[in-house]
Amino acid sequence: MVLDAAALENLEIFENNRNGDSSGTLYAQLNHCVTAVGKRLLKTWLARPLYNSAVIKERQEAVAGLRGINLPFALEFRKALSRLPDMERLLARIFTSSEASGRNANKVVLYEDAAKKQLQEFISSLRGFESIAQACSSLGVILENTESRQLHHILIPGKGLPDIITILKHFKDAFDWVEANNSGRIIPHEGVDMEYDSACKTVKEIESSLEKHLKEQRKLLGDTSISYVTVGKDTYLLEVPESLGGIVPQGYEFRSSRKGLFRYWTPNIKKLLGELSQAESEKESAFKSILQRLIGQFCEHHNKWRQLVSATAELDVLISLAIASDFYEGPTCRPVILGSSCSNEVPTFSAKSLGHPVLRSDSLGKGAFVPNDITIGGSGNAIFLLLTGPNMGGKSTLLRQVCLAVILAQVGADVPAESFELSPVDRIFVRMGAKDHIMAGQSTFLTELSETALMLSSATRNSLVVLDELGRGTSTSDGQAIAESVLEHFVEKVQCRGMFSTHYHRVAVDYNKDPRVLLCHMACQVGNGVGGVEEVTFLYRLSPGACPKSYGVNVARLAGLPDYILQNAAAKSSAFEAIYGKHRTESEDNLPIHRSTDEMAVLIQNLITVTASLSCQKSSEGNGVSLLTELQHRARTLMQQN
Repeated sequence: MVLDAAALENLEIFENNRNGDSSGTLYAQLNHCVTAVGKRLLKTWLARPLYNSAVIKERQEAVAGLRGINLPFALEFRKALSRLPDMERLLARIFTSSEASGRNANKVVLYEDAAKKQLQEFISSLRGFESIAQACSSLGVILENTESRQLHHILIPGKGLPDIITILKHFKDAFDWVEANNSGRIIPHEGVDMEYDSACKTVKEIESSLEKHLKEQRKLLGDTSISYVTVGKDTYLLEVPESLGGIVPQGYEFRSSRKGLFRYWTPNIKKLLGELSQAESEKESAFKSILQRLIGQFCEHHNKWRQLVSATAELDVLISLAIASDFYEGPTCRPVILGSSCSNEVPTFSAKSLGHPVLRSDSLGKGAFVPNDITIGGSGNAIFLLLTGPNMGGKSTLLRQVCLAVILAQVGADVPAESFELSPVDRIFVRMGAKDHIMAGQSTFLTELSETALMLSSATRNSLVVLDELGRGTSTSDGQAIAESVLEHFVEKVQCRGMFSTHYHRVAVDYNKDPRVLLCHMACQVGNGVGGVEEVTFLYRLSPGACPKSYGVNVARLAGLPDYILQNAAAKSSAFEAIYGKHRTESEDNLPIHRSTDEMAVLIQNLITVTASLSCQKSSEGNGVSLLTELQHRARTLMQQN
């Protein structure tokens, strides 16, 4: 499924529109991952939900396989993963160091102790992969009889789970991990590194030659007390008793003496010392580069390490989806994903008692959210839902929860509903809210129509189109004309599933008898308030038919506008409805407005004004009665004229 930037923003998938963080988003609702790589994979799944019905069903089976009796073992697996570092980024740093150049090249000497940090990261990755391998192996044994092909693929060694036991054993036997982590250097065991072993062998051979030469000198000079000593930087000095000084060969180099003893270097010793110095230098060089060679061996299996990290992330996200449904409000179900068996088949969306995946009792109060039954598309049903209702009645919330439920279903998760059927959606188009792009020279209305233009050019029969109050920001006539034209295009040309909320009630009248469009409204109860201002109680229940009014003055009351402004607004609203209301017949729409209609509107406005005056001012009772009597007489005269 394709979700563009507008859909991700308007549906608050990753960031909320209040302060830009993740609280109250779909990602926060589903994110129970314990690994960093799992959290990143969940974001990828949410940004790009599945579309192929067979793949969606496989993921659903995997999520179901981690519930029930298997859930405690899955949670134990998560506990093992929670102790891991960020394996993906750790792996990336190790791979980068093996192919380093410039500042991080092997021959570059750094002032900071970079090698020790690199060694600690290497050991940390080895320990992490060892933990992952053990946890996956244990979980694989427990889930051996699960019906999920996806879980089997992930957990079977040699398939989704790489066989790394032998490789880890090689590194386990190569050096002591604990000692290396503490000391900051690797002392490899014999047979691990050929270069280092060869250098050590050469040093031992030269040292053996020096010992052999000592025995020869003892035999030559006839004294077994002759030995090697080290004085300062001079090593392997042949220490000979002073009494033998007369028989020491002429070619021996005198170096120093102490009481009763002379020290010499023989020509052979000087030659072997030169060879030993070079061999020890080569040994030290091999020792310093042992880490890079081990990392090189480690990176030879980079595909297996990446595959193991990927399997870990996938299991982490699947477990997260398995437990996410426990946090929904109300009943949950596994969506039924319908395959497109026939090109002529009408795509379906049907949900019974659909709740909201994000709004819960901790923010609304226990049982505060009202679920609704929604059916769009399918055989014999309307493909578009035309939604009216009072301001703040829950229209935008209903649009969002439908979109979020579709995303949940195609991610492979459960949805908050008693039942849910869906033909996969290839793309969700969302036009919701009011915003501008001033720096780009785009007004609010232009931004709105630019997003609408993208819908018109890109939507297919399998798309889901959601338009919330299209046409705001311009005159009523222009806005209503654009809204009605766009709706007509989607219904007649594209024929996709969609939801269209509007306050242009004449649009609802025009589609009253169109079977392709279902007229619904968010129910409310209206009572009389002070000064003719209606008080609306929101029921948040999706009900059939169109709503006659939007009750905007009620929202003004909730916002705290002064009473005299509310009463004046209510009077003007009644006058406008009398002149421009939707109750005129079609024949009257083509005729000029009669003078009597204008007089009726003025009469109604005066009546409301008088009523407000009686309730708010200290007028005398007689004066009020006389005013009402005069208005009654004028009303009768108008009725006789008509």
